[in-house]
Amino acid sequence: MVDDLVGLFDALFPNNRREVVVVGHSMGGAIAAHAVSSKRIQNVRGLVLIDIVEGSAMDSLPSIPMFINARPQTFESVESAIRWHIESNSIQNHESARLSVPSLLVPINDGKRMTWRTQLLPTEKYWKEWYSGLSKTFVSAPTAKLLVLAGTDRLDKELLIAQMQGKFQLEVLPLAGHTVQEDLPDRVGDIVVLFWKRNRPLNIPVTRL
Repeated sequence: MVDDLVGLFDALFPNNRREVVVVGHSMGGAIAAHAVSSKRIQNVRGLVLIDIVEGSAMDSLPSIPMFINARPQTFESVESAIRWHIESNSIQNHESARLSVPSLLVPINDGKRMTWRTQLLPTEKYWKEWYSGLSKTFVSAPTAKLLVLAGTDRLDKELLIAQMQGKFQLEVLPLAGHTVQEDLPDRVGDIVVLFWKRNRPLNIPVTRL
């Protein structure tokens, strides 16, 4: 998946000269961290992980199949899928749900119902590999780093030590759920933009005497 991310970036921005901030949520954060650490994306000015921590991710792996099996496997319509995400508290923001949920679904052959675009259970054998060593990969990434969490209880030991040493910026948004960027999109957007501006190279004019 890191190869996919790098390939997509190179296709969209060949010979890139723009400043780049790589942002990833949950499993996407693991992909973002590994991609930045590999130095295969040019001009990276920052790495942002949203609500993904190695310790809590590894602890939650045994319960994920139960969560997946408890979800509805089909929906009568996109609207019913949006309603399920709101009622289950998977997404707290109605506007965000209306924008993001449709892309999660595909029509079933009967043309009347919808199902999940991505089938997660077949990927179970890869889950541990995705998250193992993530904290170290994030902390050692060769760029400025920002971690956005819904709660400080998600910090594992390695991240807690690194944060106390000032190795990355931490922002906690306790009013959000796991989909932080969807529950509070304006707040997350402001945080990322300020993070980017803070870490841009200084352009100090030199005056000859």
